[in-house]
Amino acid sequence: MNESRHISTELSLSEAWKRVEGRVRTAVEDGSHPFRTVALATADKTGSPQQRMVILRNFTDDSVFTVFTDNRSDKVDQILENSSVSLLFYDADEKLQLRAAGKAVVIHDGEERMRYWNSRGSRNPYSYTSVVAPGTVIGHPREAYRWGEEAPSNFSLIKVEATWMEFLQLGGVRHIRAEKRIRQGVERIRWIAP
Repeated sequence: MNESRHISTELSLSEAWKRVEGRVRTAVEDGSHPFRTVALATADKTGSPQQRMVILRNFTDDSVFTVFTDNRSDKVDQILENSSVSLLFYDADEKLQLRAAGKAVVIHDGEERMRYWNSRGSRNPYSYTSVVAPGTVIGHPREAYRWGEEAPSNFSLIKVEATWMEFLQLGGVRHIRAEKRIRQGVERIRWIAP
């Protein structure tokens, strides 16, 4: 493991969190970073957890994570029904896990959405433009390979405002764990036993 990136007992609590959040910021720009692909968990109408992998598109200083979605997907309806979600990141090389939980909002229109569409969302002409909505029952996979015009009509943002985050640095029998609670813009960080 690269000691300059590894969370160690030599770091202060604030230094440890800066390193972890620095990795999240790096993942926004580096498509090969392990934190770029993140598990997003929602709850369906029965309250059962539903997970799927999404691509991290942004992370702000106020702990807001942004991903893209097709606004016809199940996760959008689930978020509209229950905005409580969680995210799970894992870097197998560094043996670092990050969990975050908070409230999600779906953004279907507006200036910010169009900025993302113009800068990142429309790079692949097949993203968010399929004629057949995600989750539709089809007879054969080829039935899903029809696309409409390249337009942002189905493109949406999901923004998750974290109210809680926790990292776990695995280290044999000497793991390191800390949490961050965010309430009304005030952050409280502390070490916790692994």
